[in-house]
Amino acid sequence: MESKQNRALKEFDSLYKMIDDVYHEIALSMHLTDSAFLILYCLLELGDGCSQKDICKLYSISKQTVNSSVKSLEDKGVLIRKAGVGRDIHLFFTEFGREFSEKHIGPVFDMENATFESMEPSECEQLLSLTRKYVQILKKNMKQYVLEEKEF
Repeated sequence: MESKQNRALKEFDSLYKMIDDVYHEIALSMHLTDSAFLILYCLLELGDGCSQKDICKLYSISKQTVNSSVKSLEDKGVLIRKAGVGRDIHLFFTEFGREFSEKHIGPVFDMENATFESMEPSECEQLLSLTRKYVQILKKNMKQYVLEEKEF
């Protein structure tokens, strides 16, 4: 049996990749890796003291990737790590890191808000509603797929 994506799935995957490419270009413009950009974005969004675990969960990034990017950002004087409860590590901006993030990453929030504000409220709700439904069905189907035994 040969499985292929149908036209709608191909277009959906292409659109998802286009969105990812926008953020990749933004990160490159700041001379950041994608993961370093996401860490600074998340820290600016959640505030000083968010944990590496929070970032991993929020953006589905591996602990190793986050840890490696955090170490690089710490070496560059952008943030510092502080031990939390148990094995939790919390992140805090340095003065330089806060200024950089507010100047360069803050406008990304403005761009994202402006994008949604350019759409009709009903279009925004429809986009969110259909995306939620897609994710819900995908997770349900994934659970059924994972329950089947696979051979390698």
